[in-house]
Amino acid sequence: MRNTYWAYSLLVVAISSAYADDSTKTTVLDPIVIMGASQDSANTVRFNPKKTLQPLPAGDGADLLRSVPSMNIIRKGGSSGDPLFRGLGGSRLAIRADDHFLYGGCGGRMDPPTAYIFPNSFDEVVVTKGPQSVTQGSGLVTGSVSFVRKTPDFSEKNYYLEATGTLGSRDRRDASVEGAIGNKYAYLRLNASHNESDDYRDGDGNRVHSNFKRDNQMIQLGLTPTENTELVATYERSRGEAAYADRMMDGSQFDRDAWNVRFTQRNITPWFSALELNYGQSEIDHVMDTYSLRTPPRMPNGMRMIRASNPKRKTNSGQLKMTFDWDNVNLQTGFDYMYDKHTIRVGDANFKRKPFLSRQKFNQWGVFAEVAWQRTEDQKWIAGLRYDEIDARYYKSGNADYRGVLPKYEKQTYHLTSGFIRWEQMVGDIHYYAGLGIAERSPDYWERNRAQTGYLRPEQNRQLDIGALWSTDKIQTSVSLFASDIKDFIMIDWMQGKARNIDARRYGVEADVKWNFAPNWTVGSNIAYTYGRNRTDDRPLAQTPPLEWNNTLTWDNETYSVGLLWRVVAKQTRFAKGQGNIIGQDIGESAGFGVLSLNAGWKINQYATLQAGVDNIFDKTYAEFISKAANPSAGMQTLRVNEPGRTAWLRLQLSL
Repeated sequence: MRNTYWAYSLLVVAISSAYADDSTKTTVLDPIVIMGASQDSANTVRFNPKKTLQPLPAGDGADLLRSVPSMNIIRKGGSSGDPLFRGLGGSRLAIRADDHFLYGGCGGRMDPPTAYIFPNSFDEVVVTKGPQSVTQGSGLVTGSVSFVRKTPDFSEKNYYLEATGTLGSRDRRDASVEGAIGNKYAYLRLNASHNESDDYRDGDGNRVHSNFKRDNQMIQLGLTPTENTELVATYERSRGEAAYADRMMDGSQFDRDAWNVRFTQRNITPWFSALELNYGQSEIDHVMDTYSLRTPPRMPNGMRMIRASNPKRKTNSGQLKMTFDWDNVNLQTGFDYMYDKHTIRVGDANFKRKPFLSRQKFNQWGVFAEVAWQRTEDQKWIAGLRYDEIDARYYKSGNADYRGVLPKYEKQTYHLTSGFIRWEQMVGDIHYYAGLGIAERSPDYWERNRAQTGYLRPEQNRQLDIGALWSTDKIQTSVSLFASDIKDFIMIDWMQGKARNIDARRYGVEADVKWNFAPNWTVGSNIAYTYGRNRTDDRPLAQTPPLEWNNTLTWDNETYSVGLLWRVVAKQTRFAKGQGNIIGQDIGESAGFGVLSLNAGWKINQYATLQAGVDNIFDKTYAEFISKAANPSAGMQTLRVNEPGRTAWLRLQLSL
């Protein structure tokens, strides 16, 4: 009934907008992003998170990243999935928001960084493939994802207001509103988002313990006293809760408070192009327990298990970057800093009476330089080098003894070097590129805490990336290939409960094409495949996803649009049972599947767009290869957490 009321309200607003005064010519339907965000430059994918449409409009950062080829999400419930790019995630995939690193607090990855991302509060998402940048921090073994907020443009009007509402099956309700007012001297920007859903059902109608509720507010103040000077301060607050089908605990609290300040001065001299300084803090206060969102499981003695864990994580980070330009040479250089502290308290329902105990502390300093040389009009060379020193302190156990004394901490210091060189060449309409990158990453806290034999060596990824992009009026296509040799890859044997170093090799390809084969008609296709090998154990590298192929067909006459998405995933027979990463482990082989989805849009006028869709039209029961195993205490137990069955949704976008 609630969704019926909300749907009726959305429809009334949409139809009312259709008859609103519209003296301006109707604008073209904004391009929408369905599965397969396209690569637009060497080793880079960019897209607008506000336009991402199918599957069901994203509720968090992980849902949003499903549209990127080679990006897979580990399913744990209805939200807070964990992203892997080319089969690598966790600390190997840097997640940045507003130019700052974002981390979760849970040792079991209940709250990955993307759980605190609200897509509609950002303007752009930039995915960097592989170790092909040194300006985005250390440890980019598989790449990085940056959620970007741009400076509002007030050149034509001094305000804007945008609102989005989404209704879907299982009482899915999303709402977002953003407004800004300003002029050439200052601006104020506000954003508020809300997402919630009941438990979804799989294709067989089985209820999956997966309900969630999330809220976020953001305020940003910018001062632009001159056209070359900008000072921006941002504060963001989010709260939430989420049920999980893969474990004995749920997330009853997802609290994040973050602030950052950024100063930019451009055109200082003819050759000193920009000075950028940013500093910020993010604090995560997360609670997981066995009783808030489910009936506590029984212990062997028949009593209910009442357990709670409250990790807290505070991260301070900053960067100073200078940009210089001389004729055909561009240089970016500077240093960055991060302080990361993790504390925790555990207990029963009265856990808040206990003090927080230290678990880890990190200090990281890094220096970098990245230079681009436009050798000729058609040829470009880019190279970068960075050095990082990381001082890590952690406790094997966060529990004090009977005297209240903490165990002695362990200290490890890592000296890391990363760099890359890339060649880019235009030949006619084709953009070719080839890059060789090296990235070193120190073990994170969870990996080192599982190192039972002492010191874990840092990973070193040596990777070759090559590719080509071709674009004409009718066809846009790209292909990228990579070959990766990772020395001292940190792998976790879950059955033995320990982390150890191995040597691994990985190969992969992504290719996509879009063809405007007739007026108003576009067909698209993309394919992604990654192959991984554990050379030390002579077996497949765990958590490597299977071949995936996505196909789209859209019709768009600038007022109405219709689109089909057909997602096909091959079965995976290459696995390493019991091995994995800090997120999960291989369970066994998985079956292939194909899922068909439909969407439609109506550009009512220049202010309003109504969109609707049905995901998994044929209500197929399926699970991803890298999904987590379902836990009996969450209800139905399956080998993997099944994906949602047929899901219908309706979304209205308003823009003033």
